[in-house]
Formats: sequence, structure tokens, C-alpha cells
Amino acid sequence: MPTSGPKSLEMMIGGLLQATQDMQRDITEIRRDIKDSDARAALSYEQSEQRAAASRSRLYERVTATETAVSKLNTDMTSVKEVTAEVTRWKLMGLGALGVTGMAAAAVASLVTAYWHDIWRVLRGG
Repeated sequence: MPTSGPKSLEMMIGGLLQATQDMQRDITEIRRDIKDSDARAALSYEQSEQRAAASRSRLYERVTATETAVSKLNTDMTSVKEVTAEVTRWKLMGLGALGVTGMAAAAVASLVTAYWHDIWRVLRGG
């Protein structure tokens, strides 16, 4: 029995050494996996930042185009409001479409009457 004691102790130490080596190998693999994971995360983050920057750039272009369109629309609306105010003023004065047409016809008739001699001379070719 006394010989079995030291042999048993050697086996225990050998098992402990083997377990230590296995544990060291596992720790080395875990460290490598963590480094690989960190590298993939950094690459993924960089790619994500690039996609985000491109998206922000496109969004900025769209906002700029929208601002330009709204500015142009505001300018157009200003002239529309002026015309609308003029027509509203006519309506308040009692002028409708017939009245405005009559005024335009009167203006054309006045011009024809004022320049009748010149018009007649041009039409006769002289």
C-alpha cells in the first residue's frame, strides 16, 4: 500500500498539471475570441458610421432641396396674394368679371380711337 500512495499523488499532480494546461489553452482561446470579437465590433462600428454619414449627407441634400422649393413657393405665393388682394378689392367695389372685361374693352377702344389715323395708314400700306 505504501507504493500506491506516492503513485496516487503523482497521478493527482499529473491530473492537476493537465487541467492547468487545458485551462491555459481555454483562456488563450477565449482571449483570441475576445480580440476577434473586438476587431469585428470595431469594423462594424466603422461601417455603421460610414453608412450613417452617407445617410446624413443624403438627408442634408433633401432638406436643402426642400428649403429651396419652399422658398420659391413662398415667393410665388406673394405674387398670388397680391393678385388675390386686387381681385378682392374689385369685388368690394362691385366690379365682377363683366366689369373688368368692359374696362379692358374701353381701354382698347380708346387706343384704337386715338391712333386711328396711324392704324388706317398702316393698313392701306402708306
